[in-house]
Amino acid sequence: MFKKIILFLLFAMMIVGAASAANQTSFKTPANFEDIGDGVYVLYDSFKNADEILSVVKYNAHDWKDYITNDTSNKYVVHKDKNNTYNYTDGSVNEIGSFELVEVEGNKFIIDFAKTGTENDLSNTYSNMLEFNKLNNITPIKK
Repeated sequence: MFKKIILFLLFAMMIVGAASAANQTSFKTPANFEDIGDGVYVLYDSFKNADEILSVVKYNAHDWKDYITNDTSNKYVVHKDKNNTYNYTDGSVNEIGSFELVEVEGNKFIIDFAKTGTENDLSNTYSNMLEFNKLNNITPIKK
């Protein structure tokens, strides 16, 4: 279990690596998500293990293409949902999540909620993304 959590955190940090030098907008997060820097927020479970990760990534076309492109060889499957949101499963690392593209103050960001789990856990990531949108008064944009 510990190895999965470390792998999960490393994956999330790689995703936001390109955004670390970018000017980040201050976002409000759903309750109990802790800011660990570089646009990454973690929701810890009662045992202080990472349960869910929120990544705020400055938009670029290459990253966006990676997010929305199915890759069956790596077991990465994306489903476009209503309202310009997306859900995904990544079987290679046992990760699921929900993401969207938003625009704030003229800047575009990819908002990604991810956690270790199965498709049954998608309701958690999706509801946290909706709460994030409500807190920040934003809606996903079409790309």
